[in-house]
Amino acid sequence: MLDNAANLRPPRRVLVVVTAVLALIICDGGPAAEACSMPIGWRPLSAVERMSNAAVVLFGRVRAVYPDERFSYSSKTTVYTANVEVYCIMKGDRTEQFVNMSEAGV
Repeated sequence: MLDNAANLRPPRRVLVVVTAVLALIICDGGPAAEACSMPIGWRPLSAVERMSNAAVVLFGRVRAVYPDERFSYSSKTTVYTANVEVYCIMKGDRTEQFVNMSEAGV
């Protein structure tokens, strides 16, 4: 009896294909895909624009990196807290020799 029940299940390959087709139908032009699109004319800021918008610009060496648990949506987080040894302050107020930068990313 159990052997007949096992034969009624579709093969794994069919399930994978059906799942992939459903994902393409849902994401292709649906509201979720449009909501994730970048606005027309959007571009990332250049390094010069980011520096001019920043309150502090430091030059130094990263001594340690720790994954930021607040942003760990998967096992490969791209948001970190970094411990930085400051060599030079290019913009902003005087600071300590070692600073922690939170919400740093790749």
